[in-house]
Amino acid sequence: MDTETGKSKFVSADVPGQEHAADDVTIKNAWMQHVGRNQQHVAAYFQIENETGTSYLIDGISSPSCSAMFGYHSDLEVGTLTRQLFTHLTVPEKQMLVFPPGGYHLVCTVADGKTIEQGMQIPVQFHFLGGSSKTVSFDVRGAKPYRVSASPEGKLK
Repeated sequence: MDTETGKSKFVSADVPGQEHAADDVTIKNAWMQHVGRNQQHVAAYFQIENETGTSYLIDGISSPSCSAMFGYHSDLEVGTLTRQLFTHLTVPEKQMLVFPPGGYHLVCTVADGKTIEQGMQIPVQFHFLGGSSKTVSFDVRGAKPYRVSASPEGKLK
């Protein structure tokens, strides 16, 4: 990893067996929705399938509509390792990984000057170890309702 750019120093020829990752991995059922109260974050849900006999590694995810993209879990405390999930995610051979609402998923911080609205399709690029990448269109669905919760004492959290 190049410490100045944060990008992998590897190229396809440097990582045997990884050169076909973008062709062999299928990303499907990809959709997004605004979450939270300020419309600055969009949760992204999807499935990744690898039907081959080779495991692949996702080493980054990006989108021109997002200033940052990071891992998140709806019901767990989110630490550095969760946030960095998609910088070192193995897509095992002959497996499907599911990133659903309520579980581990991807979050996009909407970039300044960009708009993400229901009905749009947002391009998201999956970067694989070895240098290949795949762009997938995520459908934007209606926003998740924001709920204000109260503590047992009746105070807002």
